[in-house]
Amino acid sequence: MYCYIHIPFCNNRCKYCRFTSFSNTQEKEKTKYVDFLIENIKNDYLNFEKQKTKQKLQFNNNLDSIYFWWWTPTSLDNVQLRNIILALKTRYWFTKNIEITLESTLNNVSPENLKIWNEFWINRLSLGVQTLNDKSLKEIWRLRRKEIIQKLNIIKKYLEPNQEITKNKILNFCISLDFIIWLPFVKPLETKKDIKFILDKYNFVKHISIYMLEEYYDYPKIWKDLSIKENEFEKEYISCKKLLEKYWFNRYELSNFSKKWYECKHNKAYWNHKEVIAYWLWSHWFVNQTRYAYPNNFKDYYDWNFDYIEKLNKNDIFLEKVIFWLRTNWLKQDIYKKINQQKIKYFIKNKLLDFNNYKLILSDKWATLIDYIIKEII
Repeated sequence: MYCYIHIPFCNNRCKYCRFTSFSNTQEKEKTKYVDFLIENIKNDYLNFEKQKTKQKLQFNNNLDSIYFWWWTPTSLDNVQLRNIILALKTRYWFTKNIEITLESTLNNVSPENLKIWNEFWINRLSLGVQTLNDKSLKEIWRLRRKEIIQKLNIIKKYLEPNQEITKNKILNFCISLDFIIWLPFVKPLETKKDIKFILDKYNFVKHISIYMLEEYYDYPKIWKDLSIKENEFEKEYISCKKLLEKYWFNRYELSNFSKKWYECKHNKAYWNHKEVIAYWLWSHWFVNQTRYAYPNNFKDYYDWNFDYIEKLNKNDIFLEKVIFWLRTNWLKQDIYKKINQQKIKYFIKNKLLDFNNYKLILSDKWATLIDYIIKEII
C-alpha cells in the first residue's frame, strides 16, 4: 500500500505555479488542517455523499511508501510533520524498506532540519532547483543561484563521512532535484549546463526530474519571447537525457531519471495501478479499482465529502496502461494491437514511435509530444 499526503500550503507561491495551494496561511489555519488530517487518518473512512453513509474500505495495512507533496510540506513546522507521521505509524504498519519522501523548497534546508527529518524516518528529499539562471529565478520568484549552491553545500557537508548523522543512516538519503525547461531568460542548452554543474559538484544527487513549463497556462506574454523556441524543445530534452546517461542515470519515465535503485517507488506505484490511500485537500485514493477524489476547497473537505468517485472498468484500466506504459517503458504486443493501428504506422513512419523486438516505444526525438501521440493512438 502507498500513501500520499497532500500539503497545500506554501510560504511563498512561485510565479509559474497553477496548482491548488495557499501561501502565507495563518498558523491557526494550518493547525486546524493538521488536526483534521490526523483525525482523517485515525478514522480512515470515506463518506459517500450520495448515500449519506460512512463506509469502511478494506485494504492492506502495510505501507511501502509515504509521499509528502503539494505544495510545500515543509511549510508546516517539524512538530506537525512528526505528528502526521506518528499518526500514520499508529494506524499502519511501516514495511522494512519503506520510502518516505518529503518535498521541500531549498529555503527550508538546514543542518537542524536534515537531522530532524531523518529522525522522522524520512529517507527521500525532493528539492526544486528549476534553473541556475539568476534572471529567470528572480522572474519566477525563487532563490538565486548563490543561495541554491549554499543550500546544496549544507547537504554536502551534512552527508560527509564522520558526521554524527551517519549513525542514523542518512547516507541512504535519496536527494532528488527538479528542473524546468522553457523558463524565461534560460538560453538553449543552459539546462544541460546547469545539470552538469550540479552533478560534477554534488555526487549525492541520485535522482533528477526534468519538466516542461505547461504552455496552456496564462503566463506573462513576455515569457515566450524570453524563452527557447518550441522547435528547440527536442534538442533541449535529448541533450539533458544524453548527459544524464553519461552520469549513469537511467530514464524510468519521460521526466524522471535516477541512479540504479533510486527510482521513486511511490511514483512507480501510480503508474502500475497499485493501491494508493491519500489524505488532505484534492488528494486521490485508488482502492479496489475505484478512485476517490477529495474536494479542492476547505469547507467540503472538512464536511468529509468527495469531489467525485469513479469506478474504473476494464477499458478505463486498459487506456491508462497505454498512457502510463508508453511514458515509462513500452507497449507489448497484446496492448498495442488493440489500439489505432493506422495511427501507429503513421507515427512509426514519421519516427515519433519506434518498433523493436515486438515492443512499441516512444522515440527520444518526439518525447516532448507524448500527450499528442497518446491522444491520437487511443
